[in-house]
This record gives sequence, C-alpha cells and structure tokens, in this order.
Amino acid sequence: MTDASTEPTATDSVVDALRGAVASVEAAIVRLEGEDAAPDTVESVLASVGAPALGDIVTRHNALTRAAAIVDHRGTLPDADWTPLAELGSRLDETVARVQAHASALLDGADADRPVPEHLEYLHTIAVEERLGETLQLLVLVEDCLFLWHRVRIAREGSDPGVVAAARSALARHFEGDADLLRRARRTLARFAEGSPLEVVRRLSSSRTTRALSTLRRDLDDYRAAFRADDAGWLADEDPDVAEALDSIDSPLKAVGGALGDVLERGRARVTETLSRDDGDRADGDRAEGDRGSAADPDRA
Repeated sequence: MTDASTEPTATDSVVDALRGAVASVEAAIVRLEGEDAAPDTVESVLASVGAPALGDIVTRHNALTRAAAIVDHRGTLPDADWTPLAELGSRLDETVARVQAHASALLDGADADRPVPEHLEYLHTIAVEERLGETLQLLVLVEDCLFLWHRVRIAREGSDPGVVAAARSALARHFEGDADLLRRARRTLARFAEGSPLEVVRRLSSSRTTRALSTLRRDLDDYRAAFRADDAGWLADEDPDVAEALDSIDSPLKAVGGALGDVLERGRARVTETLSRDDGDRADGDRAEGDRGSAADPDRA
C-alpha cells in the first residue's frame, strides 16, 4: 500500500516546475554586469521598458536564492527574512510583463515585407541601440527572481489555493510568452540569409553586420539554454531553414552551398593540384642539380 503522504501533490508539482524553469542565470549576469557590459545596462533597459526600479538586480537575485535555499532546508522562512521580500513579487511580475512586451515590440518592427538590406540595418539597430540581447537576458534574470519568490511564498502561504494558482499562472505566462519570443527572434535573425548565396556572403563580409548578427545569435542561444527551450519543445515545430540560416552566421561558407559551393571546392582542388605539381618540379630540379654537381667533382663522386 502506497503512503499517501509520499505521493506528490499539485503544490509539489508547481514547486518542481518553478525550480526547473530556469537552468542558469550565469550568462545573463555576465551579459548585464560583466566586464564588457556598460555600467548602466540594467537601469537603461528597465527605463526603456517603463518597469519599476528593482535596485541591484543581482543583489535581489542573490537574496531570493538564499531565501529559497533556507526554504528547501527548513521548509519555511522566518518573518525577519520574508518581510523585506514580501512586496517584491508584484514588482517582479510587472517587470516581466513589461520586458516581454518591449522585446515583442522590437521584433514587431522587423516587418516581413522590409527589403533584406533594410532588415539587416534594423537588426543592427535593435542589437546595438535598443539592446535586444540585454533585454532578453534581463528577462531571464527577472523571471528567475519571480520563480524564486513564488517558491518562498508557497512555503509560507501554500495553504492558500490562490498562492499556488498565482505561481501556476506565472509559469504559464513564462512558457507561452518566452517560447513565442524565442521563435520570433530566431525567425527575425534568419531573414538575413534570404537572397542569393553571393548576396549572403556579401552581407557577412561586413564586420559591422557580422558583429551584430553574431551578438544576437549568441544572446538567443544563451536565452534558449537558460529556459531549457529544447527540453520544453519550444523549437520542435521550427522550420529547418531557420536553424540552417542561423548556422551560416558562424560558418559563412555554409551560406554559399549549391553550385557556388561546387565551384569553390573545384578551385580548392585546383590549388592543391598546382601546389603538388610545383613540389614535384622542385624535387626534380634538386635531383638534376645534384647530378650536375657529381659530374663536375670526380672526387666527390
């Protein structure tokens, strides 16, 4: 007979989902507050999305991580530790909504009818001036704060059905909103590969364009990994052409392909053949020079 006390409850399932929603925030912290980050990155992004001030977001995250660890160890959190965190939930929730909406609006600006050269210019704008990458990484960090906060709240007030329902709602919004953002951002970035292979290679020859594309590609990969997108199946139905286009950012020759790729391969083979022939000619010349030297010097022979 199974002990009912050991069977997982609906609350346990929600807590497990909260615990596993974000795999890691390390890339987000580096992107937002690492050595290469501008000192006002977080404040600038929060101001641009109209979100409430959160103070030092990394410090907030550390405090919530500590609180969640206490809950995991003791099963609850003392009042003295909970009081400074209790009102944080509404601000985190509002910030997540505003950051998602802002990132979505930036992607909306990537009009599908926009010519590819203009589209690339827009990608540079949202990557550098609008800080789309930083916006997505801030979303990772703030959402993890929100999930940590819900875990602690459930430990303290889990007997209230509304508390668990609020956490479940936060998870649902995360799954739908963040998955949609990832798919749309990848499609937007992949548009650079439209056109002929020569056009794609020409675009990738611009260091300015390549830098913006590579930065966005890295940010999307970090965002994808942070939210366990592959495990969650967020990209299960993605058009294979999108992944192929994104791969060509890191390996420009993949963008060539087809007949042009065959031409390059034949050219490479011709160069290899020429080099081999030149090596053979030099070897023959060395042997001939040695024979002449032997005939001119009988003693050496």
